[in-house]
Amino acid sequence: MTTPSASSNSSSHVADARGPLHTGPGDQHIYYGLSYGDIRASASSDRSGRDPRQIAVEELRALRRRFVDPAGSDRARELLEDKHAVMLTAGRGHGARAAAKVFLCQLPQGSRRFRELVDQAEEGDTAGRALDREQVERGAALLLDLSAVPSRRYETFMAELPWFLKVVRACDAWLAVVLPVQWRAGFEHVFRGLVVGLERPDPAAVLQAHLREGGIRVRRAEVAVPELEHELRTATMAQTADLSEDIRAAREGAPPGSQFATWLKTALATRAQGAQDVETHLSGLDSGAQRALLLTTALLHGARTDTVHEAAVRLARAVEHPEVATPLLHHRTLTARLTEIKAAAHRGRVRFTVAGYDAGVRRWFWDNYPQLRGPLADWLRAAPGFTALERADRLELVTRFAHERLRTGPPDGLAALAERWSRPSASQEELTMAARALGEGVVHARYGSHFRQQLYRWAQDAALPAHRAHVVIGVCSEVLSRRFPDQAMIRLRHVSRHREQGVRVTAREALARITDSDDRLYRSLLRRLTPGEEPRGLRDLGIFLHVADPARMTGDATVATLLADHWTAALAHLPPPRWRQALRAWLERAHTRPAARRAALRALATACARQRAAFGAVYAAACSWAAGDPARQHTVNALWEAAGTGPRPHPSPTPAAAR
Repeated sequence: MTTPSASSNSSSHVADARGPLHTGPGDQHIYYGLSYGDIRASASSDRSGRDPRQIAVEELRALRRRFVDPAGSDRARELLEDKHAVMLTAGRGHGARAAAKVFLCQLPQGSRRFRELVDQAEEGDTAGRALDREQVERGAALLLDLSAVPSRRYETFMAELPWFLKVVRACDAWLAVVLPVQWRAGFEHVFRGLVVGLERPDPAAVLQAHLREGGIRVRRAEVAVPELEHELRTATMAQTADLSEDIRAAREGAPPGSQFATWLKTALATRAQGAQDVETHLSGLDSGAQRALLLTTALLHGARTDTVHEAAVRLARAVEHPEVATPLLHHRTLTARLTEIKAAAHRGRVRFTVAGYDAGVRRWFWDNYPQLRGPLADWLRAAPGFTALERADRLELVTRFAHERLRTGPPDGLAALAERWSRPSASQEELTMAARALGEGVVHARYGSHFRQQLYRWAQDAALPAHRAHVVIGVCSEVLSRRFPDQAMIRLRHVSRHREQGVRVTAREALARITDSDDRLYRSLLRRLTPGEEPRGLRDLGIFLHVADPARMTGDATVATLLADHWTAALAHLPPPRWRQALRAWLERAHTRPAARRAALRALATACARQRAAFGAVYAAACSWAAGDPARQHTVNALWEAAGTGPRPHPSPTPAAAR
């Protein structure tokens, strides 16, 4: 699918058959006051520009490669195979969620049929249901993570699970449930035969697997050293993965020819410099200005020197630290001040001289100065005005703040920032920051539900300010669609009904993008469309005309029926100028894909048979598309024969008449 032009204050004339379609007469011009491309690129920290649905599949495959079976895995796989369901429990940080994903993705086509379920309260279910039978498609591999669900909703899930399991089995699907650490609440008698306790995986083997995935192959003897065994003894699986990243970073900074033992020693030394080291360091900094510089350097690690200096001054003001009236030439040099906080400027960028020290400083300040959190948010709001702050540094700043905010909760502060940064008067910089903040929030294990519900509320507002609507589109397209594609699709469908055409077109492009490589999601979108003559139905027709593709899922009877039904509605409720461009694109696609031609013409012929009054306009548009080309005319003739409408009109309409 083509992506709309992202150039600021530009317009683009759309003529490509696979580009944006519209549902109004005349030429189409799309205007963007600000760059949606920047918003989309900012929502996720992934800079590859790849299809987010394909990225999700690749991430699952990478997880399988570095997964180490814990004790209990064989029993879990047996239950999935025999009972089509398993309920996993494990100690905190022992990787039950990762295990559930791997077990599901080891099923036939599991990685492509994998789907994560969410509480239906997030999707506007007014009946208070947690589960919906429509979530289950034949052959689906479903994950339900209840490990961080509030107790009230947990009870609702557990009460609904018995009938949901029946639906799963009837659809020949599979379900893996991740239970909270303390899960017994009167339900154990119902699910006793499905519960499997997973032991803690061998942390040394987990570390080896992560290192191998990162290109470092080590023997078991190389990780069987006392200092590393001590580090791994109580580490969670996430901390073990972090250690592998620290070792990789140490390798990057090590001299050529150095070995694993050297990289490991550097990584362990870096990790040992924890909270106590930061506290000792701070005790030697009497000046509030120096402490502000320390925290600013941690938050803007790697940013330009003048940016860090200005931001530190602003932070001191934000916390109402009194300024000392000293003549400028009596001020200490920035180089000396950086040295005092264990930092230095190299090639114009400020970094700590100790690897990983920035994360320790951020965590220490956040945990020990909770009274700073409000002023920090105020300071962050002004970040777009920091001198020479580049986009990558600005987005990294948002990510670092979001990490600390979501680590301790509650999520309201981050959500409030995203709302402010996406107000109607927001600048391009603020919109990109809003996209990143929401992108960090929607997939968070504990607070993701809060942000997903916020996106749902915004998406339903047809009068949502266009700037905020584009942020919603970017986050849904690039971040939410990876883990929760159905939720992303539902929100994008709502935004596709926006009152502004530019927003509608962008949302439809995003819908086309996330469904382009996901057949299940494409079928689900077609099912959810409700074409009709009322305003919402007409806008759903606009969505259909944008994503209609005769080459998709040609052997799927459900999709074939839906395509014929939606074409019938388009011919019934829209005048020819509203569907003519989509029809030409449909015929072109069918003509260039012989395998899809028969199904494509059958869907159109069925629609024409149902709406005979529209066939003349369809035939005229088809003849205009053929434009005297014998091969194309053959396709038009096949459409005529399939429609079975009686004698051929004579003479055939000319291209000029069809216009």
